[in-house]
Amino acid sequence: MNRPLAMFAAIFFTVLTVSSVGFAQENRAIRFTLEPTGSDQRVQLSLRSDTNRHHNSWSTSFAPGELAGLDIARLQTRSSPISFAILRDPGRIDCSGQAHNGRALGECRFTVDPSFASLLAGQGYPRPSEDEYYTMASVGVSRDLIRALGAANYPRPSIHDLTAMAAVGVTSAYIDELARRGYRPKSTNDLVQFAALQISPEFIDGFARAGYRHLDADTLVQFKALNVDPQFVAAFEGIGYRGLDADDLVQLKALDITPDFVAGFSRIGYSNLSVDDLVQLKALDVTPAFVEDLRRSGMTGLSPDRLVPLRTIGFDRPDRRR
Repeated sequence: MNRPLAMFAAIFFTVLTVSSVGFAQENRAIRFTLEPTGSDQRVQLSLRSDTNRHHNSWSTSFAPGELAGLDIARLQTRSSPISFAILRDPGRIDCSGQAHNGRALGECRFTVDPSFASLLAGQGYPRPSEDEYYTMASVGVSRDLIRALGAANYPRPSIHDLTAMAAVGVTSAYIDELARRGYRPKSTNDLVQFAALQISPEFIDGFARAGYRHLDADTLVQFKALNVDPQFVAAFEGIGYRGLDADDLVQLKALDITPDFVAGFSRIGYSNLSVDDLVQLKALDVTPAFVEDLRRSGMTGLSPDRLVPLRTIGFDRPDRRR
């Protein structure tokens, strides 16, 4: 599963650039930049937190109402004080600064929520560092997520795993919806992978309607990573390939074998080719045009098993081998 894992890594580190440590940091300085994003009435907030050892940077957009106490009109003044707060379950980030011609700069302070700290302790988590609390607040780790993981009997994740889950959009509702469809990934890392690849309940339901019920988690990951969807299945059913198993679908998609490719062989008399035949032909670039060239040179009636060796040894029309 290296390809999906590599994809997850790219997604996660695009969402959040963060350095964390296993002990409390001191002398934290948080600086913010706030500016409009455009015509959608949202604002872009960027925070950089520097300590004596590490830094943590993140940026996301908010509706103005999501930033407690923000007076959006102040952004457009020539010069005006501005303040707001980000309220998250792990704690709050209070910011104040100066707005000037559509942009605001200033500083923030982070305060851990004692009730969230108590929840973690009650669930058996080791005490997080200040950096870890701040990171959880940055990506939106929630009480509901922690409770849902416990209710679903997942192994208790690390603080890093909780952060990764929140960063890719794992919620209590997502965990519940997967469970209703019989899916409980083997580990919290697998759950992160599901969410990072956007394996949604609707994606699973689409395959169920196409006759593919109870696909295992690894197959769903492969399907999503390769963009195998119910429409792909239906396209092959439309040319007579019904009841293909999951491995067949993965091979067809991985090699970009399309119904048009299959139809090209049907038009020159190669009907009902097996998936194994199609895979061999495509992998070695045996095309209908190649077969037609062979026929023009007098080689007719060749089976797929004979076409493949001819392509392997580089055989071509006599008038092209000069």
